[in-house]
Amino acid sequence: MKNILMIIFTLLLLTSCNKLQKETVGESERTEFVPEPDQAERLKYEAIEKLKKSNCVFSESDTSISGIILRNSESATKIVGSENSIDKFDQYRFYSKLGNETLTLTQYPGDSKNQISIIEVEKSDKTNDGFKKLNFDSFKTEKGIKLGLTKKQIVEKLGNCYAPIDSTKDYIELYYVIEQPKDSKSKILENNNMPKYFASYKLRNDKLEKFEFGFEYP
Repeated sequence: MKNILMIIFTLLLLTSCNKLQKETVGESERTEFVPEPDQAERLKYEAIEKLKKSNCVFSESDTSISGIILRNSESATKIVGSENSIDKFDQYRFYSKLGNETLTLTQYPGDSKNQISIIEVEKSDKTNDGFKKLNFDSFKTEKGIKLGLTKKQIVEKLGNCYAPIDSTKDYIELYYVIEQPKDSKSKILENNNMPKYFASYKLRNDKLEKFEFGFEYP
């Protein structure tokens, strides 16, 4: 009888250990497939750091769009007027003439009215009715960047010194950056007394659908 009880006890112990092992493996497998919460930001950071450490120098930066020059309030006032007011995000928003593009201008706290530090253009979803329309069919930068361009056309205008971010089969973001001391040619940072210039171009199916460029907040 005693031997029978020992056998039963041993079988129960083995069954319990086997179940625990399976549960542990299951937990490990589930943990392995949990996506990293900040993976996108980490990959973006790594791509930009790799670009910074390279010998590639970006010097073909855009500084204006449709007559609006970064950090030049007079040029912006001439185009958008002086009656506009910023929203809670310190931004001015405008439509193109046909309302199919939205221009967003960011003014940093402490700067004068219409002193713009970031310029952004994207396709309009026309849900924000009430934005003032500007007299442009399409917003275009001094380098000729506008919505609808291909990756090849953008690189021809701005060069190859970009970090590819979130690159997939149908989507890619081209990220350009200028930081000291790599500002020997354009002098864009020195002339505007700003720490960093960036430019982002987002393409889907090889068509530019959104872009922004300007200075990071000092």
